[in-house]
Amino acid sequence: MRVLTSWMRPLALALGLAAAGACAAPAVQVTTAQGAEQGGAPAWQAPPNAQLPFAVTGKAKGFAFNASAQLQWQVADGRYEAVQEVRMPLLGGRRQSSVGQVTEHGLQPEVFIDRARKEYRVSFDAAAGQIVFSRGSAPAPWAALTQDRVSAFFQVGGMLAAAPRAYPGGTRITVQAASNKSVKPWVFVIDRQETLQLPAGPVAALKLLHLDADNAEAGAQASHSALWLAPQWGYLPVRIRMEESANDSLDLQLQTVPQELRGMSSTQPVTR
Repeated sequence: MRVLTSWMRPLALALGLAAAGACAAPAVQVTTAQGAEQGGAPAWQAPPNAQLPFAVTGKAKGFAFNASAQLQWQVADGRYEAVQEVRMPLLGGRRQSSVGQVTEHGLQPEVFIDRARKEYRVSFDAAAGQIVFSRGSAPAPWAALTQDRVSAFFQVGGMLAAAPRAYPGGTRITVQAASNKSVKPWVFVIDRQETLQLPAGPVAALKLLHLDADNAEAGAQASHSALWLAPQWGYLPVRIRMEESANDSLDLQLQTVPQELRGMSSTQPVTR
């Protein structure tokens, strides 16, 4: 049981991009590198439907492990479904899913389910103005464009797809996101374009640093976690790296290029 707990800790970080803080309006906020806030709701464009397989490596309490993961994204008829699942031999896995509506400014989750040894359900009740957690936590205030641990990837990716030049280096995107117990801000900082050498081959990607509550004020230099999105594939995620310490880390890298993306160049970056 101790080994399972050790493994699930960094896994939970990667699946949740964990951060601390309280829900605040607006649910999505963009701040320029100079510190000025951009007003108005963001433009948003759906990334293409895809099932993305990942190779997973990491450390838990200093012990190395390997796993596999899949991130599925589907949009149709004004609705979306997003599922991410990590599987590890002998130790089980974790499955998180999000379903909801697609609006002109992005995703409006309705139900988020987090299933490992236990199942947690989060209901986004717009009519009642609250977000309800299935296991004991008090409801949180609902606000339009509040995301969950899965939909947040695609909310940010869709914002970049709709207006890539609106997010130069140093821009911060803050998204309020629900976990299985609370709503907290995730902060992403636009870093730079890179060509990644992944198991799937070379992929041009935009790197976003992830800041938690402890390092958001200190600045991007304090972050050891990052998310890479592929502009040529509608800003779908191709790598996720989380590092809590030298002995607790996780790295998800695109394993193969899905059939539905093979007609798009993987190495041609989008001009910003």
